Amino acid sequence: MPNQLSKVIHLPLTGKLVRLQKFTTENLTNEYISWLNDFDVVRYSNQRFRQHNQETCRAYFNSFENSDHIFVAIYQDTKFIGTMTAYISRIHQTADMGIMVGDRQYWGKGVGKDAWTTLMQGLFEQSQLRKITGGTLRCNKAMVNIMVSSGMQPDGIRIDQELVDGNAVDILHFAKFSHA
Repeated sequence: MPNQLSKVIHLPLTGKLVRLQKFTTENLTNEYISWLNDFDVVRYSNQRFRQHNQETCRAYFNSFENSDHIFVAIYQDTKFIGTMTAYISRIHQTADMGIMVGDRQYWGKGVGKDAWTTLMQGLFEQSQLRKITGGTLRCNKAMVNIMVSSGMQPDGIRIDQELVDGNAVDILHFAKFSHA
């Protein structure tokens, strides 16, 4: 059965710097897998505790099949540079978003923020969502900046929740409401 993405949001979405498309099996490349195994790319993600290969990545890709959740490939021009997810609860009219810009040459150039705001805007415009959330570790300054600058507001803190380099750090939760 095909992914039910079209029931939630129609892709592609185009931002100022990026184009968001449905993640397909063509995106299951060695480069994509290398991002997931690159400590710097997943430094603030629990993916840093796993080893990824074609089989684990295909299983993750398949987990989106027959669900409302979406898996997105981020492109700049024709280059595949990262991924996004949105875990959607139709019952609660919410989505929890995540992002990974895997290609380091695009870090610090605004593509993460553009991808984040483009997907968030697309979700609000095309669905009946009332709230979109995201979370990150306090020490992930780039992601905190993306959430704050995209108009999200603080939505809770889990104090000293995770260990990074042996230090306890907070998880910061953010949210944006459709009426905001």
